[in-house]
Amino acid sequence: MTDNNDFPTETVLSDGSVYRVVPVEAGVRAIRAWAEYPWPMSPAQALALRDRLGWTSSPTKEWMFTTDHGIGEKDASFTTIKREQTVADFHLSLTSRIPKPVRAEAVPIAERAFEAYVEALTAVYGQGDRSRSRGVLSVTWALPSDTSVDIGTVGRVVSVDIDSPASNEAARGEAQYFAEIADENDVPYIDIDNPDS
Repeated sequence: MTDNNDFPTETVLSDGSVYRVVPVEAGVRAIRAWAEYPWPMSPAQALALRDRLGWTSSPTKEWMFTTDHGIGEKDASFTTIKREQTVADFHLSLTSRIPKPVRAEAVPIAERAFEAYVEALTAVYGQGDRSRSRGVLSVTWALPSDTSVDIGTVGRVVSVDIDSPASNEAARGEAQYFAEIADENDVPYIDIDNPDS
């Protein structure tokens, strides 16, 4: 397994800003807490999990959190499926944002952190599916619960999205619907979000 010291968790960049990376052990612990939750999850259960993890909500938006990972900003959030009042997905930043003029300085650190996270999550969930779309490198794991874990990187920012079984089921239903329409019209369906697929 990659040693967490293969990348610094704090780097002072040339403009004086600090680039922070969540240590792999802490990040994986948080990812597993959300991904392995016995779904479905209500918003109240999500807030209870937030409390167990020691995180705090934004004063105005309780679904946006500041974790204890030391990034120093709102770095986690969840969304809900309104009609069912269940959590659809959870988002967690694993690195801080960087001012544009010094972004290139953070890219090598982000790349090492991304690979360390992929290695750690592969040890837990097995081999994921690696893909690249519009410059975004990502690895996705489909868990037996039908929850999915997707870690991605855009240059210097690394984050993870956890989609609930309900969200994944809705996405499959939508894909099937559009595939059926395409068959009926004998016109190929083009996914505008993934034109290469």
